[in-house]
Amino acid sequence: MDRHTAIPTADPGQPAAGRLVDQRQAASLAGCSRDTIVRARRAGRLPHSRLYGQRWLVAVDDLAAAGLLRPEGTGGDAAPEAGAGHGGEGSAAAVELARAEARLGALEDLLARQDDELAFLRQLAADHLRRAS
Repeated sequence: MDRHTAIPTADPGQPAAGRLVDQRQAASLAGCSRDTIVRARRAGRLPHSRLYGQRWLVAVDDLAAAGLLRPEGTGGDAAPEAGAGHGGEGSAAAVELARAEARLGALEDLLARQDDELAFLRQLAADHLRRAS
């Protein structure tokens, strides 16, 4: 699959909520890193993500449902500046809230992975003690 191959549903006439964007565009819309989008996708927070060729595509409505989408970000692919638009301070606060929720989600994902690892290590230690006895 060529890197320049068009995304199948990224039709400019399509509503933003039904659009698919690549992970970099999703990160731009969400105001976070691509790694945050990857972690959210792997954790199942972006359930309509699809692998197209060698690129993951993320549904914009999944970003909103996961609390990652900036409120002003639904109108285009470029991320707006904080405080831009009609909302002023209110929209800047909404962006900061969305970023805080994204960070919280990432921390919850990390905690869940660490809990799983701890459970695995406990089981491994118990198995080792049983064999040693």
